[in-house]
Order: sequence, then C-alpha cells, then structure tokens
Amino acid sequence: NELSQRESRLTLIRIGVAGAATGNIMILAVSLYAGASGEIARQFQYLSALISLPVLTFCAWPFYQSTYFSLKARRLNLDAPIVAAIFAGIVASAWGVFSGTGEVYFDSLSMLVFLLLSSRFALRRLQSEHLKHNDLGEDLLLRTVNRILGNGQLESVSSMAIQKGDRISVDGECFLPADGKVENGFGVVDISVMTGESEPIDVFKGSTILAGSRNLAGKWILAVECPPAQTRLAEILRETEKSAGTKSDFVKFSDGVSQWFISVVGLIALGVAAYFFKSAPSEGIQRALTLVIVTCPCVFGIAIPLSMSFAIRAAARRGIVIKDSNAIERLWSVRKIFFDKTGTLTTGDMAVEHVSGDLDLLPFALGLEKDQPHPVAKTIVKFLRERNCIEERVFEVSAVPGGGVAGRCKLGRLAMMPIDAKEGAESSREKLRGEYALYLNGESRCQFTLRDRPRDEAEKVLNRFRTLGYRVRLLSGDRRATVFSCAQHLGFHAEEVYFEASPETKANVLKNDRSVTAMVGDGANDAAALAASGVGIAICGSLETSLRAADIYLARPSLTALIEVFDIATRTRIAIRRNLAFSVAFNIVGGTLAVMGLMSPLWAAVLMPISSVTVFLSSMWTGRQIERKAGST
Repeated sequence: NELSQRESRLTLIRIGVAGAATGNIMILAVSLYAGASGEIARQFQYLSALISLPVLTFCAWPFYQSTYFSLKARRLNLDAPIVAAIFAGIVASAWGVFSGTGEVYFDSLSMLVFLLLSSRFALRRLQSEHLKHNDLGEDLLLRTVNRILGNGQLESVSSMAIQKGDRISVDGECFLPADGKVENGFGVVDISVMTGESEPIDVFKGSTILAGSRNLAGKWILAVECPPAQTRLAEILRETEKSAGTKSDFVKFSDGVSQWFISVVGLIALGVAAYFFKSAPSEGIQRALTLVIVTCPCVFGIAIPLSMSFAIRAAARRGIVIKDSNAIERLWSVRKIFFDKTGTLTTGDMAVEHVSGDLDLLPFALGLEKDQPHPVAKTIVKFLRERNCIEERVFEVSAVPGGGVAGRCKLGRLAMMPIDAKEGAESSREKLRGEYALYLNGESRCQFTLRDRPRDEAEKVLNRFRTLGYRVRLLSGDRRATVFSCAQHLGFHAEEVYFEASPETKANVLKNDRSVTAMVGDGANDAAALAASGVGIAICGSLETSLRAADIYLARPSLTALIEVFDIATRTRIAIRRNLAFSVAFNIVGGTLAVMGLMSPLWAAVLMPISSVTVFLSSMWTGRQIERKAGST
C-alpha cells in the first residue's frame, strides 16, 4: 500500500512537471505559428527544446522503462509504439532546430506525454477503485448493519466500518459480516457457508458466531471480536483471489492479438513515413506519429479483463463466488449440466421415519456414520444422538462402490447400504423415501427408513435450463428406486439418469463426456466430480471445502442462483463483444483518419484515452446490470 502511494505521488509529480512545461512551450508555439521568423523563431525553438527536456526524459521515463523490459523479454508491449513515436518526433525536431529546415514537434511531444500520463493515471485510479481483486471479500461481506452506540441508540453503518469491540443489533434475516459472540438475545442461524452443516443452529448468550453465517430468526446482539477484513471468511476469499487474478485463456488470446496489432501498426506507420520521405518528410512523420498514438492497442488489452473483473465483483455482491475468469469463459461453451440429487436438487433435510430390526447395533451404526459427509449419514447420526445413543468404535471405515459405507468393529464386518424399496412403497411429489440397512457380516440386521423432498424451485430451474437448450442430467450415488422416484418428479427421462454412482464413477462420467460439462453438487461429497467437470458449481457446502474443488460457489442455498450464474456469463460475453467491436471500429476509423492526414497528433492523444474510458464505462454498466437484473432472469 505504501509503495502504491509512493508510485502515485511520483506519477502526479511527473504530470505536474509535464503540464507546466507544456503550458510554457505552447506559449512559445503560438508565436511560431503566428509567423515569428528569423533569429527570434530560432531562439524560441531552442527554448522549446530546453523546456521539453524534463518532459521527454523524467516525465516520459515510465514509457521508456516499460518498453525496455518488454524488448528484453523479446516481446512488444503497449508502450513500444508510443516510445517509437516519441523518438521519431525528437529526431525530427532536433533536425529541424539545428538545420533550420523542417517542422519542430516539441509542443506536440510534450502535450502527448502530459495527456498520456494524465489519462493513464485517471484510468488506473478508476481501476483501483472498481477492479481490485482483493475487494472480493469486501463485496461478499459488505452490508449495512446497525451498530449500537454508547447511549443505546442505533447507527446504520457499512460493515467495513466495524471495529473490534463494537456491538451490532441483529434482527431478521441477514448475513453476519464479522466474528463475535452473542451478548444477549436468542436466534436461529444458518452456518452452512463456513461449515457445510445444513441444519440451522440455535444461538444464545455466549454462542460464538462466524462471519458468513445467516441469521434466520430472532433478535440478539453480537459483540464483535474480529472485524470483516480479519475473519476466517475473508482469509479464505483472499486465497481465492489469487486464482481470480490469473488470466483466462481468452485474455491471453487478447494479449497475443495486441502483440500482433502493435507489429502491424508499426509496419504501416513506417510505410507512411517512407511514402512521404522524399516529397514531404515532415508530413509523413506527423501522419505516422498520429497513427501510432490513436491506434494504441491498450483498448484491446483492457476490453476483456475489465468485463471479467466487473462480472466477478458483481457476482460476489449477489453471493456468488467465482474463483477465476476462466470459469466464466468455460460457461459459454457448456451445453450439458449434471446435477447431484441429495442436498442439491433435494433439500437434504432428511428425517429418520422408522427404525426396525436389532436395535442393539445402533451404537455401531453411530460409530460407522459419524464422520461421513453424506446427508444420509448426517441424518442417521443426528437421529441416534438425539436418542442419547452411546457410540461404539468402528475401524477401517471406507466408501462402498454403488453407495454406502463399510467398516470393522469388534463384532465383525459392518456396512450401511441402501436397499431396494418394497414393492408398492409410498412415494409422493412432496417426499422421497429412502431405505437403508445395517449389515453385520453380510446379514441385514437393522433397517432405517428416511424421507427427503425436492427443493421447491428445482423443477422450475430445470425447466428453465431445458428451455434455454441445455441438456440436464441427474448423477447420484443413491439407489435406483430413490433416484428414479426423484427423476420422475423433476421431469428427467430414463436415459438422463445415473444412479448408484460412487465418487470415482461420477468423476469418470464427466471425464468421458465429450461435451463441455458443468457439475452442480455439494463441495465435499462431490469434490471429485466437481473437479473433473468443465465447470464445477458447489452449492450447500462449506465455502472453504467447496473452493478447493469447484470453480463457483453459491453462498445462497437456492438453485435460482444457478440461473444467475449462467446469466452473468452471458451478459459478460455480450459486454466483451460490445467492447471489442467498439475497439475495432475506433481503431479502424482513427487509423484511417491518421493515414489520410485528417487528424493531428494532439487530437490523437486526446481521443486515445477517451476510447479506454468508454470501454471502462461500458464494462461498469454491464456490472451494474448484473447486480440489478441477474436475479430477475
């Protein structure tokens, strides 16, 4: 931060020096343009050269330094044509001064450096305010909260203004931006963002709350122990931002196009100068200089990154964490979407409806299932602990292909696996029945009947994707009867359903699919499948766990956010195309006017930054549209 401030101060000094020198040179230039001649004109030219010296050395140094390092790396950057134009102008002006013939461009060169420094400084300030990747945590945590003052009054402030020791009034449904303890009151809180635990918890005096948790009901006071920027959630997001700052393949392609563009423009400029070399060398240099300035490819260099960055930030404000811009790019090609069932298309809020068989084995069932991430296991563990079941130790616990888990206990080999539904078992639109058996040495000894239900919005979301032309698939590890019961309710055809798929099988299905796929599932239970897909989208899991495997994390436990993700990708693609179309049109028109001699170098220096600002505003407008409209699609 201190280094950045020093760099900004130095840039402002350079701008000030360039502005002061340019102003004085322009006063001298007025006399020359007005007809001053002879010794007076010669002295004014020498004086202009002297005043321009700090502008063309100290002020223009960043351009020289940037070009030097790019040439050292055997590539051309955006500053290379500018430096070439400055050197050409210096040589032509020096020849004009010492020979007494030809044009002198010290006024144009000084104005050029001044305008370029000013426009770049302004653009970088805009970018630092709107495009910093380390603001991702702020975007997700940014909220307006009610801080309790010393006199007991409430003050509405930004969550980023919260300090350690502050007291916040929590009332109604909202995300909590800071870590702290409940000072008094009572509430119900969803902690799934940080822990992946789907079951809300009761909070009361003394309860510890982490940032990212969502209050569902109740009114209470939070004593802040860790402000937003220092929370565990912010730390996780900072790790994510390292990926968010990487260049996508599309951005790398744009960089390559910029390199090619610089080379082509340079050759055209040399051709223009050579064409006028004998008849009017001054005119040739001026046209070439104007061409190089007005067609500066920086607009190509920022068109794509700007749009991507604004999209990532706008998504974060809607509770959608996009790990990097490559994910947005890959979403453009996705035509097939795989959905996990339990906890994704269904609520995952299962309940044990009935237990039968040898109930003496229930302590072993608890020991077998206690550390398993699947919602079925969590449901069984919750049921047993609510009945004060004493755990018996189980060793060598591992997943069973086709669904279930197995281990070893003092009685022998244990396994918890799904069993086929009884003939004619009840199944309704609202509830899905699942039956599981605890096996001891291969014999079914205890049976559990569980119920789950589809998410309210699941059918609507799936139909929306079908309408948009996406092919949807159901990829589940549950048994055939349960999966097909869910599939029938949600409109899947038999050939669109995969059942009894182990984590490895899920990953292989995605790897072997020749189309670009998206996988929607739980961040922990479906980690392998999320990683194997073209775009992994995690929902209803732990943020930290999900971001290790997935490209996108939905902080809101709703499938409607999934539609927003694809809408964000579509809007971003439209913005990029719009920006690139404008950039191409601007460079063609500007370059044509420059070659025809219908534009001066000064006008080129004025118009070039305007094009960059236009692209910036276009991208920012798209970001605002995403924030306002993505949820209504």
